[in-house]
Amino acid sequence: MKKISIFIFLIILSSSMQLRGQISNQAFFYSATYTPDSTDVNNKGTDYMILWAGDYYSVFESYYGYQLDSVQAAASKQSNSPKDLNMTALVGSVLSMKKPALKFRIHKSWADEQITVYQNIFFDNYVYIQPLKMEGWNIEDQYKEILGFKCQKASIHYAGRDFIAWYSEEIPLSDGPYVFNGLPGLIMQIEDVQNFYSFELIGIQSSSIKMSERVLPKTISLSKNQFFLTKNALFKDVRKALLGKPSSSVSDEAIRSVQQRYDKSNNPLELVVD
Repeated sequence: MKKISIFIFLIILSSSMQLRGQISNQAFFYSATYTPDSTDVNNKGTDYMILWAGDYYSVFESYYGYQLDSVQAAASKQSNSPKDLNMTALVGSVLSMKKPALKFRIHKSWADEQITVYQNIFFDNYVYIQPLKMEGWNIEDQYKEILGFKCQKASIHYAGRDFIAWYSEEIPLSDGPYVFNGLPGLIMQIEDVQNFYSFELIGIQSSSIKMSERVLPKTISLSKNQFFLTKNALFKDVRKALLGKPSSSVSDEAIRSVQQRYDKSNNPLELVVD
């Protein structure tokens, strides 16, 4: 009986720790720059990213996406009925806000030792899981300062690209932007050697949110390989991707324009699916 009581206590304690771990205590803001078209290196896209970090959990996402969700959630809470919402004001507010360019939401769980990636493509939300642990870091004897923190250089080959990172042991958090983690300090800056993708820390503040709520609804669960095959197929044939959706009534000219835009999205961060 005593052993059973101890077992139950440990389960409750573990669950409590995980719940507390999914409440962020800090927010790290990153400036993101990327090159969507490898044939046009001067055309750069940007986004403003945030890493919500707790004791056992973190979420990395576009801050603009978080702001949009916050506005819509606040409007919904003001009324129990959609009929009572001031849709004109809500739509006007949403349209005036910046939109996320990088639409993934990356959840890292140290308790589960896994990364869960949520991403929207056209009208559907997808989710896949990959291992948390990143192996192959090479720590080098080079240093520089970022935001007043002493940072050390490290490099890694990941998903077909070579990345250079700068991390600081002064922030003892083995985490970083995107899926990157596994160094003895927070990754303050990371970019691939071709400078196609770059994330740089620009600010830090205390912040408390429920990270478990930063998910996408009604997701389609796939393996990582299946997700990227699906994404590539949708990008190659926009008309087929929109078949049966509300936008299927869009003109042929509009669809051709969208297709041209996606044809130029030929430079994904992950070139190879491990």
